[in-house]
Amino acid sequence: MRNKTILTSVAVLLFSCKIFAQDAAALYKEGVKLKEEKNVNLALEKFTKAVALKPDYTEALYEMGWCQNDLAKFKEANSTLKKVLKRWNKEPKVYFELAYSFQKIDYTDSAIKYYNKCLELKPDHSEVYKQLGYIKYGNDEYKDALFFFEKYESLSKSLITDYLYWYRKGFIFNAIKEYAKAKEPLTKSLSLKSDYLNTFLELGFASSRLKQDEDAINYYKKAMEIDPKSHVPYNGIAEVYRDNKKDCNEAIAWYRKALSVKPKERKADFGIGYCLNSAGKYTEAIPYLMEAVEQEPTYTAAFVELGYSYYKTGNDAEAEENFTEAISLNPKNENARYYACLMYLKQKNKVLAQKMVNELKSLSSKYTDELQKKVDNM
Repeated sequence: MRNKTILTSVAVLLFSCKIFAQDAAALYKEGVKLKEEKNVNLALEKFTKAVALKPDYTEALYEMGWCQNDLAKFKEANSTLKKVLKRWNKEPKVYFELAYSFQKIDYTDSAIKYYNKCLELKPDHSEVYKQLGYIKYGNDEYKDALFFFEKYESLSKSLITDYLYWYRKGFIFNAIKEYAKAKEPLTKSLSLKSDYLNTFLELGFASSRLKQDEDAINYYKKAMEIDPKSHVPYNGIAEVYRDNKKDCNEAIAWYRKALSVKPKERKADFGIGYCLNSAGKYTEAIPYLMEAVEQEPTYTAAFVELGYSYYKTGNDAEAEENFTEAISLNPKNENARYYACLMYLKQKNKVLAQKMVNELKSLSSKYTDELQKKVDNM
């Protein structure tokens, strides 16, 4: 009788397990369908229930981890995908998703490790190169990022419609001063998403550096339409007038608009100070430049301009202090040494003037010959 009871219990247990397995499979299929329909939240619920019924359901665990990544639940995805990897250690897609979760929780070394594992199994996995490029982009390693981006584009089997990818590629070209090259990917980004503020800003920047002034102004104005509260496009237009058109009055007007949007904005304060110095209004420039360095204590160019303002108003002690600070912040800065040399020449201090010339010479500065003649003629 006892044996019969045990056999009955085992049969019930096996039947229950079969029912659970069938239910888990049904939930998995529902989850896959929902995922295909882009209903990722509900798909995750189905996969989670499937795993609750059948904890070793690897297929469901993988899809669960994928959904968690897609929903930005990266720590949860990381935990889930580590379980999958124990069973599926030859599947490139598992290494990719695990690497992606590591990347998003800023475990970059682990991300790179698992992306490379993915490439060992699938060398033509284009998305790996895209993500490796993003990692390099985030680390300001722009040439390496471009290498990976080129690999991604060469291996991609479909049209790349990710506006953010094209934006980042354009940003990199701007960062390495290849402005003409920047415009092509940025224009692609714009065609894919016409209201992304940063794309207009980068197009404005590239155009301004290419002396395409009207294009630059138009891109910056489009950026203003998207975000009227952003000070950046106002500064951008101001720079076009200051550096390209040499119209400091118009530049100051735009810098003031930037300050109306964001009071004490460092670049706008610097820009006004620079323009006032250019107009010989050195005393008026000082408060703006002081505000700029207060807002950014490592603003080398602002220290140079502030030193220049003091030098031109006869306050040599303050001028020297600011030139010294600029050189401390950027040991290769030439302008601070140039103006300091002029100040020492005015003071008839040949020793310090020569010191500045020697330092400029070590930097292969274009100012060396001009200043050396002045020192020799003292």
